[in-house]
Amino acid sequence: MATDSDAQFKPGASASLSSLRSLVILSSALPVVVYAAVGIYRWQQIRAEAEVRIDRSLRIAHEHALRVLDTNEAMLGRVLDTLGNEEMPGLRQREKELHDWLRAATLNKPQVQSIIVHGPNGEPLVSDVRFPMPQVDLSDRDYVRHHQSVRGQLYVSGLIVGRTNGQTVFTMSRGRNAPDGRFLGLVSMNLLPSYFHDFYKDLVADEPGLAVNMLREDGSIFTRWPALQNSPASLSPDSPVMKLIRSGQIAGQTLGVSSVDGRERLLSYHKVGDYPIYLGTGMDLTEVRKRWFEEMGWLAAFGLPPLVGLFLAARVGLRRTRDALASAERLNQETIARRRVEEALVQAQKLEALGRLTGGVAHDFNNALMVISNNLFLLKRKHPTADGPQVESIARAVDSATKLTRQLLAFSRKQALVPEYVVLQDKLPTLQDLLGPVLGSQVHLSLDAAPGTLPILVDAAEFELALINLAINARDAMPSGGSFRITAHNATMHEQPALLTGQMVVVEVIDTGTGIAPDLLDKVFEPFFTTKPVGEGTGLGLSQVYGLCQRAGGVATVHSELGAGATVRLFFPATQKRPEGETSAKPEQRRHLGKNILLVEDNDDVAAALQPVLEAMGCTVTRLDRAALARDWLARQDKLPDLVLSDVVMPGDMDGVALAQHVRQRFPQLRLILMTGYAQQLESISKMGFEILPKPCSPDMLADAILRTPAA
Repeated sequence: MATDSDAQFKPGASASLSSLRSLVILSSALPVVVYAAVGIYRWQQIRAEAEVRIDRSLRIAHEHALRVLDTNEAMLGRVLDTLGNEEMPGLRQREKELHDWLRAATLNKPQVQSIIVHGPNGEPLVSDVRFPMPQVDLSDRDYVRHHQSVRGQLYVSGLIVGRTNGQTVFTMSRGRNAPDGRFLGLVSMNLLPSYFHDFYKDLVADEPGLAVNMLREDGSIFTRWPALQNSPASLSPDSPVMKLIRSGQIAGQTLGVSSVDGRERLLSYHKVGDYPIYLGTGMDLTEVRKRWFEEMGWLAAFGLPPLVGLFLAARVGLRRTRDALASAERLNQETIARRRVEEALVQAQKLEALGRLTGGVAHDFNNALMVISNNLFLLKRKHPTADGPQVESIARAVDSATKLTRQLLAFSRKQALVPEYVVLQDKLPTLQDLLGPVLGSQVHLSLDAAPGTLPILVDAAEFELALINLAINARDAMPSGGSFRITAHNATMHEQPALLTGQMVVVEVIDTGTGIAPDLLDKVFEPFFTTKPVGEGTGLGLSQVYGLCQRAGGVATVHSELGAGATVRLFFPATQKRPEGETSAKPEQRRHLGKNILLVEDNDDVAAALQPVLEAMGCTVTRLDRAALARDWLARQDKLPDLVLSDVVMPGDMDGVALAQHVRQRFPQLRLILMTGYAQQLESISKMGFEILPKPCSPDMLADAILRTPAA
């Protein structure tokens, strides 16, 4: 029994031992087999992923390059359409105009280094970068020679080095041909390889071992990332990609040794549209193997979780970096906007300070002119035979000085302007006869207001004077003739200067004169500033223009370049309806007044000149030099005068405004007229409903005001 048992045990034991051995072997071999299977599977996956990354990067780079090149070709077409069949002499004459147009066309086109219009022999005529265009010999450039022999085709050059700036570029160009087949020249667009280089750098920043090439169909390399020291200028004719290109395949993938860096790579390429340009991407197999070894090592030691964590950490870091850059960009934009507003505010404060100074000077000057004007009136009345050249010269001098002070007060916003409802579509055409003689026959005048231009509230006489001042400046800046154009339209948001709100109307005054130097632009609106010789200008013309706009609630700006004329823009607040009570009726003739008048004037010289004038008009005049005295005098009178004529600014506790308020309250039937040459509260006085006369006031104006029927 024992022997049978042993016989039965041994096979069982052997089987168990065999099973244990198998388990031991399996416990050792199975992880190796599984690891090897995972390794083979991951190798295939990693290589497939590398091919996907190569293809994805190629597609992104291809779409980007195609969009950029299509944009550039469309821009070339626009330039050719703009130039038309114009030949070299005409283009040289229009160089500044074309330069500005090209410069605007290439704005926000970082891929474009420059656009150049060439003559038949390659000579540069116009560019968007330089004005005037320097004369550089480009006749030996390959794109010039190409267009001289082949007509009508887009040509892409190899890399060239600019002869004026030393930048490396490649050129897209098209020829220009006259209808009769003559070669008129070409237009070339210089593109920056560095633009594509930076794009590819960002594109493959997270792809180690991935390279991106942009090359011409003959193998010439425009740019490559990553850049290599002493890299060849073109692909070898025997390189895998060039063999496929020569076989006629516009796209493909292959495995081979790169002729640029000598590394074994997975290569993919694609032609960019119909352009003779190819894009190629290549993944270094060393990097693929390195990644596989690293992954298998981490899998053997720790597994995949650390890799996932690393990837997630990188994603968080990228997202935070993008947020930080976006915040920095917003901060920069806000800083620039704030700086512009601060500069505009400083300029406005500067002109405001000058206005206060000039307003004070003009106030005292007005009193002196009042004395001269009234005494001149009395002189003519008492001695009619004394009316000769000398008297007329005094009258002209008074008128001239009155205009000067009016301009000074308009600049300082202290002049009592009379706003009117002005429809520019009706107003501008009527100024043809006014401005034509000012400009002369050599200057072409045009006036135009866009349909739909909103009305404005402005002193019509001051508005005409402003345009006359601008016309005189333009005429002096165009001694050989030119054009002077006035247009009006509703201002757009982009045109509206800083610190202005609400709907504005802009009146543009454009001339083709000699222009203004950049260092003088900030000074042109200052009183007494002029670039004209002594005796030929007062320097008050543009200050009057500025003051008119400021009083109306707007602003005046000037833009100019030497040799390119000047553009002055007058901004006025728009209004929607005609002000109520507006009237322009005036008495047509002065009569014997026969009024009993109380004159309240603190300046003895003004009163001594004004009182005889009123008496000469048949008035009985009682003069007092203080508003408080006039108040007490009126209280004692049994019969009130017909009119109280009072100055505004007077010493003492009561000024002319306070007197007017007292008269309105105590003697509502008594008429009162205020006179002023300067008043800080002119607008508030006008809103109170009091009649106001400006100083200096001529005897005729004074008589008309006295005879005028007072407003109800």
